[in-house]
Amino acid sequence: MKVKSMRIPEDIETAIAYVSRLEKIENAHSLRKLARMGFESYISKEYKSGKITLREASELLNLTLSETLDLLSDMGVKGNIRAEDVLNSLNAFSS
Repeated sequence: MKVKSMRIPEDIETAIAYVSRLEKIENAHSLRKLARMGFESYISKEYKSGKITLREASELLNLTLSETLDLLSDMGVKGNIRAEDVLNSLNAFSS
């Protein structure tokens, strides 16, 4: 894990302290957790808008495809796979 130095705005520092108190974890762990959640949110928006594929999202998040689908589902993001795509895939397997 790399060490980075950055300035943190007051409101973000308050959020870090809040999560630390609530979950009884260190501030550094709280910051990493919030950064990961922010990245997951960013990736879910990119996927939802069709800018990245499920596979790309999975690779960026370092998760399996099924874990990524579960995460997206938990965030309320529906898959962008159409019924026609599923039928074409099934037909390809049966040939």
